[in-house]
Amino acid sequence: MGIYYTYQHEAAWHQALKRGYLEASGEHALFMDPDYDDFKIYYDWMVEQYEKRTDILMNGNYPIWCWDEFPDLGRDGHIDQGAKGIVLTVEIPDEAVLASEFQYWHIVLNNGYIFESYDEENADYDDSHFSKEEIRKSWERIFDRAWCESTVANQPSVGLTYQHVTHRVDLTQVRAVMPFIGRGDRLLDRVRGMGWRIGFKLGLIRSKPFEWKYDNTKRS
Repeated sequence: MGIYYTYQHEAAWHQALKRGYLEASGEHALFMDPDYDDFKIYYDWMVEQYEKRTDILMNGNYPIWCWDEFPDLGRDGHIDQGAKGIVLTVEIPDEAVLASEFQYWHIVLNNGYIFESYDEENADYDDSHFSKEEIRKSWERIFDRAWCESTVANQPSVGLTYQHVTHRVDLTQVRAVMPFIGRGDRLLDRVRGMGWRIGFKLGLIRSKPFEWKYDNTKRS
């Protein structure tokens, strides 16, 4: 079992409260934005990898993204500016979680080839000669933690960030909730964001403990 944090739109949380579980239909996925609609094939690939590596079917849904550190709600980029969201603290069985490296995931999103080593990358900087199958196979390196760590072994200033995906979150797995408002990059947002960070660090801003009741009498 592990403790993770996932941020969701408030509407998705309200729907989960009615059903007793949270699933990602793709309604709020990044690829629903017309500017990022070409990302869908890469999210579909993540679904394939999750099913293959965990033996858990997604049943047409998309992964729920989770993190092992509480998100910095003082910055933008979590949900749309001004939108209502919620951070869930969840406890999920290890066998239902697939971890991958966040920065290398962005190479996948750009349909790039992930070179096995810096020497290979320098020798073959132009990856256009790789086949589609070779490119997709290279993406699987993002799940190999030992390989990811080896790529920065000689770069102490470079850190790795791991993201985690799961197929669903039962509300019995939710330990705490924190509502928030999506921030933008305006000066006022940055000032408020700084205030949030200070309050969170001092313990003045905390998640509210949550315990799911099957009779739906308790709400967050």
